[in-house]
Parts: sequence; C-alpha cells; structure tokens
Amino acid sequence: MSDVYEAAPGLGWCEANGDIGAFALGFPAGFRAEGADRPGLAHFTEHLLMAPRDESAYPYAQLEQRGFLLEAQTRRDHLTVSLSGPQKHLLGAVETLVAHLADRSRPGGAARQQAEIIHNEVLEKTGLDPASDRWRWCVPVPGGAIGADHDPVVAPALAGLAVYADTWQGFAAEHVRLERCAAAVAADPAVVRPADVESLLGPRPLPRAIPAVAPASFAAAAADGRQAPREEIVLPVLDGGLLGQSAALVAAGLVAGALAAATGYPSVNVHYGLFDEWFSEDAPTVLTVPVPPGFDAGALERCVGSVLRTATEPRTLARACEQLSDEWKRRVGTPAAASRLTAWMLLGERLGVPFADVDAGLVIRSLAAAVRPGGPR
Repeated sequence: MSDVYEAAPGLGWCEANGDIGAFALGFPAGFRAEGADRPGLAHFTEHLLMAPRDESAYPYAQLEQRGFLLEAQTRRDHLTVSLSGPQKHLLGAVETLVAHLADRSRPGGAARQQAEIIHNEVLEKTGLDPASDRWRWCVPVPGGAIGADHDPVVAPALAGLAVYADTWQGFAAEHVRLERCAAAVAADPAVVRPADVESLLGPRPLPRAIPAVAPASFAAAAADGRQAPREEIVLPVLDGGLLGQSAALVAAGLVAGALAAATGYPSVNVHYGLFDEWFSEDAPTVLTVPVPPGFDAGALERCVGSVLRTATEPRTLARACEQLSDEWKRRVGTPAAASRLTAWMLLGERLGVPFADVDAGLVIRSLAAAVRPGGPR
C-alpha cells in the first residue's frame, strides 16, 4: 500500500495494486454526536442504515454477487461504512452503496431485529465492561471529568429493545449526510478514476474540524495528584492534531520499551484508547501502558526518569518512530483497512504521513505529564 494523498477535497486515495480495492465513507455520527441522554443511538443508527431494504437483502445480495464485503463501525467521534472487492466493479458498488444510504426505508420489524443483533454483538464480541477502570478513563462523559462512567454502546443493547426505532432516521438525517462525509478509496486510479468517484458523491462543502486538545479534566487529575487506575502509566495526548497524536504515541512507545527492557518481558503493549484508534477526528485523550507485575514504585520512577533523559536523543527518537511507522503500515496493510483509516483521518484533518516529523518537545511534555501508580511526580 503506497502513501495516502487527497485526490480531491474530502476524497483520500491509496494507490492499491492487485485485484482488490476498497471504498469507505466517514461521517461525524459517533457516540459524541448522540448526546449523553441518548446512549447507543449512533450505534443503533449504524445498524439500521446497513439493514436490508427488502426481503431480497438489498444491497447485500447484489454486492455479494459481485464479490464485495460490506462493513460498518461506530466509534466515539465517527461512523464509517466501507466495502471491498474487485477493483473492476468498485465504481458500481460505490453507486449501489450511496443509493442505499440515501434511501432510509426499512421493512417492518427491522428495528427490533437489529436491536437483538446489537445485544449479541456487545455481549459476545466486544467484551466491554463499563465497570472497568480503563473504560472510565478512556470514555469520559461529554463535559465530565475523567473517572465518570459513560456507557454509549451497552445500555440500550442490554435492554434488548428497539428503543430508537422512531428516532434513528432523524439522527441519520442530521449526521449521516454525503455533504458532511469524508471518503477514501484504495484502488489503482487507472482502474477507478477519482473524478468518477467524486461525481457519485456529489458536491460536498466539507466543514473543517477544529483540532482537539486534551480536556481540562486530565490536567486537573495530574494537578491534584490523582493516581493512575490499576497498575498502569497514563500519558495525555496534549494536541489532537497529527503531530500531537504522533508525539503521544512515541512517548507511550518509549515508556513501554523501557519497561520491557527493565523487566525482561518480551514486550509491553500500549493501549490507544478504548477502540485502539490512531489519528481519528477526536483522538484518545489518554494512552495507557500497563506496568508489569512486581515492578516497585522506586524502579518505576527510575525507569520513567531514564526515558525522560534519553527521549530526545536522535537515535532513540528515530528508532521509536521507525517501530511505530512499521505498525502503521501493518494497520493499513489491506485495502479495506486503508480506506477506512484514511476516511476517518481525513474527517478530522489528520491526513498525512505519521511519525515523519515528530515534535520532540511534545514527546517530552507527554512524558512529564504522565500519571503513574502512586500519583504524578
């Protein structure tokens, strides 16, 4: 997969070789848009949008006959719809998908059926636990402080009822509109022309996002000496733009590498928010690094202090950026993943080459503001 670029305003492109291509649409219709008093509405809307329009399972049957897979995801700040399949039929598949999203009619009983599907999906696939510390830190209530519970997916799903059967269309009409979406294609432009895709989407005067910053609640947590939940180090994302997110990822990677080296563990993983997202419109406000068992507070302080002293050394920084660049390439290694990630990066004006120009000062600031077991030092 080659570099991503913006082929037209709001249309990202990945030049994918081979027979398989992909297309994705990103809408600002995530949990944040639903409001605290309507938990689960965005996820419910996603399911009804993708539900078949008739007994012949339109558009699934038509797309599957042409070899396409249709997928959708709802996250904190966005909803993505994507399809992947033969490049020679990709333009026709895009036309079918756009027509389906424009027609919101669904057969009777679709809402209750999708509510039951959501119920099973949450319980059996995600394994999310709203009572966990990690949930509370990574999904703050809009306008609330870190530590407050928010349950955007599970509440209506566990009820097993189509609680938004009469309201999802209004939410979709407001937030799932082509003129507000970001689009991305992973294909050979000689096979699928950008101009043809753009014509199917129509005029789109895209609103530009305001770069996100870490909420004041994190700064307050550090200032009042709040301890990190469980045995983990919590690092803030101090700037929501591409550079700020890249710097926070590098900082967390350096800490994880130092902990692994100090303990002899093969690796220490970094948790990038609840949904493991990079470079979305509204990035995770914190990253967490679990502390290996048996690592005492004194050793932890020495380890983090060592990272602070060496973080801006050219070789150290370059090695961390290279490792994260390799992980990014794995994340966009398929046309479907590349189109989906490009759409949500573009939605929040995060499109670019990650880790190419990391701000060492932001790396240091993230490390210095880290909250550790026992409170910040």
